[in-house]
Amino acid sequence: MKVTLDVSGFETQAKFPDSDVSLIHKPLVEKFSRLFEQKQERIVVFLCAPPGSGKSTLAAFWEYLSYQSENLEPLQVLPFDGFHYPNEILNHNFIERNGEKICLREIKGSFETFNLSELIRKLKLLKTSDPLWPYYDRNLHDPVEDAIRVKDNIVVVEGNWLLLNEPVWNGLHELADFTIFVDTDPKYLEERLVNRKIRGGSSPEEAQAFYDNSDSLNVDKVLNHSVPADLTLFMNQDGSFEIR
Repeated sequence: MKVTLDVSGFETQAKFPDSDVSLIHKPLVEKFSRLFEQKQERIVVFLCAPPGSGKSTLAAFWEYLSYQSENLEPLQVLPFDGFHYPNEILNHNFIERNGEKICLREIKGSFETFNLSELIRKLKLLKTSDPLWPYYDRNLHDPVEDAIRVKDNIVVVEGNWLLLNEPVWNGLHELADFTIFVDTDPKYLEERLVNRKIRGGSSPEEAQAFYDNSDSLNVDKVLNHSVPADLTLFMNQDGSFEIR
C-alpha cells in the first residue's frame, strides 16, 4: 500500500507491504479500538523504537488506517521529541561520561536531553483531560510548547526512550495501556540516520561524526536496554515487519 502521510509536519510518501497491512497493521489498529471499547477511557499506546527506524511514519500510518473505517475509533499520534530540552538549556548544561565533561547539546537526542518530569506530568494528564502537547520543530531545531491539542480517545505516543531501562524511565510503561517495541539490525539504521542529518542541513562529515558520537550510542541503548514491551515487531531491511 502506497500512502501520503504527514510525518512531523512534512509530507511523506510511504509504502507498506500489503501482507503487513492485513496481518499486522490493521489488526493492531482494531485492537486499539477494542481496548477503548472495553475500558471506556482514553487509551495510551507507546510505540518505542531506535532512532532511524521510521517509527514516526509507522505511527502516522496507523493514524491513517484508523480513519479508513467507520467501525474504528480514530487515533492521534503524539510525538515524544517535543520533550527535548530547548537548545538554550542544552548549551549550558553538562554530564560526565567516562571521566569526560560533555555538553548536552553535543549529545542531543540521548535520554539525558529530555525533560522526563514534564513527560510524566503530560502522560498522567492524558487520562484525565485533553492536554496541550509539545512539538519538535525540525526547522527551528527546538521544541514548541503546547503546540498540539490532544483530542482523540486513542493516542499513540512514539519515541526512542519510552521503555528505557533506567531509574524512573523504567516505570513509564505503567502509564500506557499497551506497549510496542520495534527491533531491527543496527547496521541498517546508520545510513538512514546519517542521511537524515544531511537533509537537516549538516555536512556529510558532521552527520557521520554525530552518528558515531551520539546516534550510534542511542541505537545501542534503545535496542539493548529497554524493558520488555507487550508486543515486539522486528523490522526487516525491506521495510516489512515480523511479530516476535
